Amino acid sequence: MKFDGTFQYMGNHGIVFNVSQITLSDSDRPRLRELHFGEAKSAHYEVSSKVVEVYDKMQAKNLPCLMMIGISKPLTRQQGDVLNAQRTTVANIAASAFTSATSAVATPYVGGPLGAGVRLYANKILPTYHAGDVLVSIEAQVNGGIGPQRSGTSLIIKA
Repeated sequence: MKFDGTFQYMGNHGIVFNVSQITLSDSDRPRLRELHFGEAKSAHYEVSSKVVEVYDKMQAKNLPCLMMIGISKPLTRQQGDVLNAQRTTVANIAASAFTSATSAVATPYVGGPLGAGVRLYANKILPTYHAGDVLVSIEAQVNGGIGPQRSGTSLIIKA
């Protein structure tokens, strides 16, 4: 396991991430659960489990796997509100797309209720953010084999 460095990255809405970059080989896989991410505090085991999950998904075998693990500083109230506003916008766009598509094929009496159902479903599956939540992003890349492969996942550590 080779630690390539740690740096800070400021994402959208002023969310600051501490990013650790590591290069893993196949022999490092058993030690991945031992990684400790101080920024995740008591949820560091959850983060290391996600790292193992992403590494296994890559099926890197004997190729080096470059991983970047970004852990944000706790969200402020304003950052949570902005992310929740985006969530509402996405739900409304999905609802209007289904409403217009269904109304064009069927009648507006079918499109309206379907759009409302899509909005409810989108609001149910999209996460809600609160002040103090910590965002985690894990990205992996392997070059070689059938070509470059990328995978990633994210996680919200609730306050």
